[in-house]
Amino acid sequence: ASPQPRRSLSARSASPLSCAALSGAKPRRAEPRRAAMASRGEVFSHKEEQVLHAILDALFADLGDEGAQALLAAQTAHDPRSDEELVAFARRPASAFTDSMDIVRARLATFDGPDQDTFHALLKTLATRVGCLALTGKRGPLYRHEAVVVQGILKSWFTSPLQQIRELGKVFKLLASVFFLQGDGAKNPNFKAMGYEPPDMAVLREVVNKATAVDFNKCRIQQMEFLQQPSGGIAGPQPIEVLCDCVVVGSGPGGAVVAAELTEAGFRVALLERGRWRAPGEQSCSEAGATRELYQEAGNFFTSDHSISILAGSCFGGGASLNWSCCLPPPEQVREEWARDFGLDWAAGPAMAEAVERVRHRLSIHSEGVELNAANQVLMRGCERLGYASEIAAQQGWQPQSPDDGGWCSLGWKQGRRQGMHGSALADAAQTGRLLLLDGCSADEILRDRTGSACGVRATMRDGTDSRTVIVRGRGVVVAGGALLTPLLLRRSGLKNPHIGRHLRLHPAMTIWGRFDEPIRFFEGAPMTTVSRVVEDQDGKGYGAKIWVPNLHPATFATLSPWHGPQEFKQALASYAHAAPLISLVRDQGEGKVWEN
Repeated sequence: ASPQPRRSLSARSASPLSCAALSGAKPRRAEPRRAAMASRGEVFSHKEEQVLHAILDALFADLGDEGAQALLAAQTAHDPRSDEELVAFARRPASAFTDSMDIVRARLATFDGPDQDTFHALLKTLATRVGCLALTGKRGPLYRHEAVVVQGILKSWFTSPLQQIRELGKVFKLLASVFFLQGDGAKNPNFKAMGYEPPDMAVLREVVNKATAVDFNKCRIQQMEFLQQPSGGIAGPQPIEVLCDCVVVGSGPGGAVVAAELTEAGFRVALLERGRWRAPGEQSCSEAGATRELYQEAGNFFTSDHSISILAGSCFGGGASLNWSCCLPPPEQVREEWARDFGLDWAAGPAMAEAVERVRHRLSIHSEGVELNAANQVLMRGCERLGYASEIAAQQGWQPQSPDDGGWCSLGWKQGRRQGMHGSALADAAQTGRLLLLDGCSADEILRDRTGSACGVRATMRDGTDSRTVIVRGRGVVVAGGALLTPLLLRRSGLKNPHIGRHLRLHPAMTIWGRFDEPIRFFEGAPMTTVSRVVEDQDGKGYGAKIWVPNLHPATFATLSPWHGPQEFKQALASYAHAAPLISLVRDQGEGKVWEN
């Protein structure tokens, strides 16, 4: 979605570190972050690097010969990996990666500028005698202590009664997980030890290219001559003006459907999207690249109390480009609640049923021929043995003969044909010839005429370090930036309705996994193809949870795994390919709100 949020520092973790909280500052705006990346977070002092190495090598330590043998003994007889690979994994510390500091710097650059400054201050504090004593109970500098001492400090951080101290440990674990587990599978030896194999990119691109019929590049404003207007000389670049019938902010499911309906009705639509459209040949298929390029705030997005990490799409097609492909119709109890409590009478009637049927047809939603990977078979088999209800979860767009197994959908890879918005509503809009795509464009303010009616949007279009103001004018404006970002744009634009930003509902998720003798390789094949509804209605009103199989690539798996010491942690990671994870998605009964500081 296009609007820019404000947030405090963190990482992709259930309870990440808030440097704003440590410094006593309030959460700050993320918008200046990208401009600050070149000047902040690029250089660590020698002492800062020593502190980082001490912490990361404590988290991912060399387990020694005895620890390596224990890790080997913990593996099963059905393991295809060699003893040499597992021993090398056990003995490999974080500092074995020569580019470790470069990777940490790249991750730190996704934090906003002030939080980068606070992180540097934290490292400097741990490099001093007094500062280290205050934070760890041990005289500093931290890097002079043996690894076992640093590990004890980390354990105390993870179990501290103080939230800020717990977050301190988790942010270091996040940084360690990122550089230790992410990257090109051909170059990361840890992947092989974990049993993780990234996809064959040539095969993946061939599948997507065959299925994708629409070239969105032809719709992009970047391809049009007037973008190269003279800059305006000393006064600076002049705003680009775009005229259309309607301006739509956000290309996710809301904005894409509106754009399709309007263009098919003969209107010219300017579609603003903060993320960038990328041709299949330009996409990577790595967890690091997807997090950085496709997710809101590069994955650093969470509730103010840091209790819930929020994964939201910030790319062409919005969350539909990243979500798992399960598609269930709105439950009858939910539709009845909308009608009863919110006056949406149509939600419980035939109009809603007809709309759901149109979506089902357009996305080719089906449950026939859906293949279950090993992890989904575990859920189905377990439910059968326990007498719990379970079923095949209908999927969008896949045909049974498709060679794409869907395990990479959360990294932005989908067939294109009838999948996501780029394979459905956006494709429909583009084929009319009346869609004007402004990607890499952040909506700053809704413009209004003298009567107060919306008549356009002022936005900023970015290309690398260059930016340009764009004024997009139209007879109507539709803001579809999602529940998290739409309220911020509305408020920045002067709208005063008291409900703006209120009544936020999420679906909190908890994760658990079992370790099996045989390889499960849950990252292969589509997630969420089986669902159990055994606890979905706990109060007779449709509130409860559904149980699913998630899609977790290595860094996410490591981030969600508890750390009780390097031996247990590495053994858990070495069991990655033998894990069968489950998540419970809860229908939220409480309310939250969205605001800017």
